Amino acid sequence: TISSPNTAPAYVARPERWECDTQVMIFDDCGRQMAGRLANLSVGGFMAECEEKVRKGAVVEVDIPVRGRVRAEIRWVLGWRFGAMILP
Repeated sequence: TISSPNTAPAYVARPERWECDTQVMIFDDCGRQMAGRLANLSVGGFMAECEEKVRKGAVVEVDIPVRGRVRAEIRWVLGWRFGAMILP
């Protein structure tokens, strides 16, 4: 559908994020095991920093306290910081 110029775009709320500062281990799809720090977490993803740069699109596994090991796809990278979407 085409919207008129006076129609505001639909607002999509982001899932709630919980701030944290937790040391984690990150395992990438190249077989590397790296130390990282979880900065925030939501139901569907997280932001973290890693001792080595990771690439956008890579699939990693992260041991998240209480939740356990999850698989996630790297969605954005800024230096050593990255955001990831948790995979089902």
